[in-house]
Amino acid sequence: MAISSKDYYSCELTKKLPVRVSILAVNGAEGLGFYEALDGNIKNLETYVQLMQNSSQIEYIKLTDRGEKRFWTRVVHKLDYPSIHDTILESGSMTIMPIIIENGIQYHTILSPTPKAFRDLQKKLQDRFSTIKLRSLYSKPTETIQELLTDKQYEAIQLAFRKGYYEIPRRCTLEELSEGLGIKRVAMQERIRRAEIRIMNEYASSKIFF
Repeated sequence: MAISSKDYYSCELTKKLPVRVSILAVNGAEGLGFYEALDGNIKNLETYVQLMQNSSQIEYIKLTDRGEKRFWTRVVHKLDYPSIHDTILESGSMTIMPIIIENGIQYHTILSPTPKAFRDLQKKLQDRFSTIKLRSLYSKPTETIQELLTDKQYEAIQLAFRKGYYEIPRRCTLEELSEGLGIKRVAMQERIRRAEIRIMNEYASSKIFF
């Protein structure tokens, strides 16, 4: 998700300077990460740190390591409203680090427990911040393979896997698998095929919810 807001220090500063911010860890108001100059000019990093020090929204900034291409910093912000990260946590979701800030935009990869939790988060972000853009949305399966399949399908898939049916080259045939379960070849083929379809539908298809 791409999030931007007027008068938000990290967004405003990266609009002015060609600097990419990567936040790797957050603990309350404190964040740890590094800055990179997009044009390779280290003076832009020095200017960014100076502007951060002068910002009314920054309580503390410490340059913990200075390299040729990046500066590592520890920052404590002081906002009189919930931060973007706090808003995500408040809504029952979580940002998967890193948070990337570039060209005035914060980029978050967000994990939400349910579609409703995500919709609630989206509304709260829209209410609090200027621009919210959803870049992509995926639903990850929550069921195990055993829960997806019937008992007979699960038994067939387990046997096929153990016997090497899915290896390259295959170490067994459908005939051998069907003999192992005491059923006809066509019945074994159908069980495996139906199981594969269920698994593919659940794991390979992206489910978009709005």
